[in-house]
Amino acid sequence: MSTFDLTWDQVPLRDGLTRLSRTHRVAIFLDRRVDPDQPIQMTFSNEQLGLGLQRIAATVGIGMSRVGDVIYLGPEETASRLPTVAELQAEFAKACGLPAALELLDRKPRSWERLSKPSEIVTSVAQQAGMKIPNLDAAIKNDLWPAADFPAMRTTDYLTLVLAGYHASYRLAKAGDGVEMILVPIPEELTLTRVYRFAGKHDEAIEKIRQLFPDAKVESDGKSQLAVTGSQQIQEQVAKLLKGGTARSTVVMPGKKQYTMKVEQLPLQLVVNSLRQQLGMEFEIPSGLEDQMKTRISYNVKEADLTALLDAVFGDTTLTYEIDGDKIVVSKKE
Repeated sequence: MSTFDLTWDQVPLRDGLTRLSRTHRVAIFLDRRVDPDQPIQMTFSNEQLGLGLQRIAATVGIGMSRVGDVIYLGPEETASRLPTVAELQAEFAKACGLPAALELLDRKPRSWERLSKPSEIVTSVAQQAGMKIPNLDAAIKNDLWPAADFPAMRTTDYLTLVLAGYHASYRLAKAGDGVEMILVPIPEELTLTRVYRFAGKHDEAIEKIRQLFPDAKVESDGKSQLAVTGSQQIQEQVAKLLKGGTARSTVVMPGKKQYTMKVEQLPLQLVVNSLRQQLGMEFEIPSGLEDQMKTRISYNVKEADLTALLDAVFGDTTLTYEIDGDKIVVSKKE
């Protein structure tokens, strides 16, 4: 997992993000509504790239999400919705029956030069798909954008990113013999439902999902399928959980690493498995503690540092811990 050591001493936000992007070969897109020249003072030590970017976003007071292989940084309201918007647009392109819409699912590298106009970027995409945009001037201002270079991605994802800075998305409609791409505000309500095949115990899976993601709706067919309604971010974590992985629901706060997390009556072993991924640290658990690791625990921490988080995790158990570098050593309380 990629990590880095770095100090930003009043570094302009965009300059710092550009360097991280080049060093780690990851595409980062900064929303036009965020001041790119604001100076940032931060220190990173053995920092995982994903958590580091979340800390940067929290420090600036914005959100972070991922669309395809591109990391988006922008207003929290937009960041929380954007992955779901992108996925819904891809689903519509597949299902609407319009040949022009299917072209929007093509994956290809994307880029634009310095001082490009977003109106021209969007128009180019529409023209390549044989579409017209009747309300382009009303929806998009003629800014001049810095250069950008994205990896291969679906055109639906590309459009979602470009339009995000105007709180806009699009809908497709037949117009005579052609298709129009009509720009519209990002909807307030977004619903994305996925059906998962799951051979395990449905009651336990539903309990875990609801505890980790209170906003998700989960239904079982009583046999082999679970239907989950929630954001694309929740869907990604649920898919991991149902495949036997760990789901992440932490919130990283500005400056030093802090965690906000709520757990209710989950086995300690399950919590530790999740924390391994979230903290990027290994837990060393001696043999003979299997029964203790089955203990169900509950805690609720807000903006806690690592020590406070671990105190909450082990506080009501017969176990304790010691932080040893990038490892957490678990043992019995004396």
